[in-house]
This record gives sequence, C-alpha cells and structure tokens, in this order.
Amino acid sequence: MLKQHEEMTGRAVPYGVLLRTSPIIRTRTMGHIQDGLVDAGVPMSTTQLHEREAFRAIFSFRQTLEELDPRDVSNLDKAIANAEQFAVEVIEQLRARRKNAVKADEVTG
Repeated sequence: MLKQHEEMTGRAVPYGVLLRTSPIIRTRTMGHIQDGLVDAGVPMSTTQLHEREAFRAIFSFRQTLEELDPRDVSNLDKAIANAEQFAVEVIEQLRARRKNAVKADEVTG
C-alpha cells in the first residue's frame, strides 16, 4: 500500500515498525520476527512499547496516559516513561529527515 501511494504521489513515504512486547520476556518467535524484518531492510524502532495495562486503559477510559489515575492503573509511571522514550525517538527521526531534506534542497537548489 505504501509503495502504491509513493508511485501515485511521486513522494517517498517514511515508515517504520514499532514492536509491542512483554516487559519481561522476549520470545524466540518475537526475535525471529524482528530479525526477519531487519534482514528485509524494514526500518525498525529501537524503542519497543511494552505490553502494559496503561496502554489498554487509554482506550477503556478514553483518557491520555497523563489523565489516568495511578490508583486505577498499575505501573502507570513506567508506561508514561516508555511512551516518552518512543516519542523522543520519533521526534529525533523526524528532525533527521527534515535536516536531510534541507541539505538535499541546498545541493539541488
């Protein structure tokens, strides 16, 4: 689908894979899937969102992580830290892409 969109618009669509994992156990199956994606050249997020109650609770309670009550949701602080780590990674990637685009425009312009 991304390739079709790229062909139709003539623009590359940046993408990557974010894995959701158990906070304690990395299974062989997950390792095999991750290795296969890396071998295929699929961009992978270095951060993994750990499977936590708080991530399910944002949909159940229709609230952001910051709005949830830690008395109702266990390990909320860990979920917030995990989400912030992912957000930082995405922001860094976006800044790097913008910087590269500016450099490319300077070279061609």
